[in-house]
Amino acid sequence: MAATAPHLVFLSGTLHAGSKADRIAAWCARRCRGATTTVFTGEDLEFPHYRPGLSGRHAQLTRYLYELAWADGIVLISPAYHGTVSGLLKNALDYVNDLSQERQPFLQDRSIGCVALALGDQGAASTLATLRTIAHALRGWPTPLGVTLTSATAALRPDGEPARPETRDRLDLMLGQVLAVAWRNAEARRRAQARAALGPESAARRVTLADTDTRESRR
Repeated sequence: MAATAPHLVFLSGTLHAGSKADRIAAWCARRCRGATTTVFTGEDLEFPHYRPGLSGRHAQLTRYLYELAWADGIVLISPAYHGTVSGLLKNALDYVNDLSQERQPFLQDRSIGCVALALGDQGAASTLATLRTIAHALRGWPTPLGVTLTSATAALRPDGEPARPETRDRLDLMLGQVLAVAWRNAEARRRAQARAALGPESAARRVTLADTDTRESRR
């Protein structure tokens, strides 16, 4: 049976038109061959301040939460605003609370890549640490490699590709780590859907067969 392609969601946390965060998110999505991808730019994440119950009355929020609920991996990209994550991205991530009753509550078991952009090393490092902390708090798994980009390493070509080879290499390594877990998540989702399609009678039959095999093996 053919493998189910993983679905990745990219979130960019700035409203600045033509921002590096938006362009890096789009470039990263293009690098994830074999996966389906959705990119939310900063403009896409311009939601009202979080409060419980609002998402069902806001079409763009409903779409956003649907994408996250079905994501097998996620990449967060934020500029450093005064040493931490942008309020825009933090507010969008607060809405993940509305996924608490889903099949995988919050961002449970999803691989989460984190990218922080800043003028200098200090802001980039503290922003990356915050992104990883938020990922853990939402029950996700930050990738072993998080990426910090500063004015010295974040230069982009017109098509959004990082100009420096070492920057491309670091982003590709991080994306590979996201995908490694995302492929496993996608396969687990396919198997769960297949079991659900078979119905409870088939599930009961499998349990009966398993019990029979266990008894036979003990003789």
